[in-house]
Amino acid sequence: MTTPELEPHDSSTPRRAEARATITKTTITPAPGNEPVPETRDKRGIFDRIGKRGGSDGEKELASPEEPFAEGGKLRVVLAFMLSGLALLTIGGAVLVLLLWQQERASGVLTTQLARTWELFDALRIVERWLAFAVLPVATAWIAVAAINVRRATGIRRNPIIAAGSLPFGVIGAWYIGGELVADADDWVGQASGFVLQAVFLAVPLLALLRLAQAADARNRPLRVTYVVSLVYLAQLQFLGGLSNTDQSSPAAEWGPVGAYLIIGGLIQVLGALSANEAARSIEEGTENRFQLRNRFGEALLAQAARGSAT
Repeated sequence: MTTPELEPHDSSTPRRAEARATITKTTITPAPGNEPVPETRDKRGIFDRIGKRGGSDGEKELASPEEPFAEGGKLRVVLAFMLSGLALLTIGGAVLVLLLWQQERASGVLTTQLARTWELFDALRIVERWLAFAVLPVATAWIAVAAINVRRATGIRRNPIIAAGSLPFGVIGAWYIGGELVADADDWVGQASGFVLQAVFLAVPLLALLRLAQAADARNRPLRVTYVVSLVYLAQLQFLGGLSNTDQSSPAAEWGPVGAYLIIGGLIQVLGALSANEAARSIEEGTENRFQLRNRFGEALLAQAARGSAT
């Protein structure tokens, strides 16, 4: 009498193999009207991706948005007036030098007229120096307030101390290199090398402001235009001369070119004031738009939850 062979109960039986193949081949198809989202590459530029440290800086959204402080707009207006004042002072110095040059060509300049003109020129230079020193803390304060407003409106963390400190760091670094390397350079190679280093230092506040603009979904072009204009004015100031470093002992034949250079510098300052104001305004508008968007979205969720609880 033969005993029936028992079927082994392991994973190699035909039934289990068939079941395993069925489960392995099972696919999940999207519902009608919901097409799968194709995987796309990140095509943003380096300035748009700057500051992304693997999510550690965080796109953490606050539970509810907070209204931005209005002091940012007031500081921006004050800063625009101060930058415009610097441009007017440069143009005023250019007018004095050109009038002096024209008087010299027409009938000559008396010693008393020459001394009075240069005294007035020195007064403009002193006012410009103090006004330029005052621009830096005002601009630094605006950056700090802008960083705080971006965090309040969007919930994206931007350190206001680092953002605000980038401007003094860049300006002081560029000023130090200009005095130590560019001014003492013996050839154009040394001057060009120093100017490149100055451009690197000035790029530090640009990157910090680009991070704020990215968080606020603001336009980046005004910031880049401001950076280019600042480099052009820096080159004009160091290689052609400005109100602060005009040589009063230059001969009368050079007064015409000196006045022309000052006019050019004043026009560059006007462009810089306009572009800086537009860049600051774009960040403020982007911050306000993000606040309004998140605020309306939160109100819509609350209204939907209230309707759901009522039913």
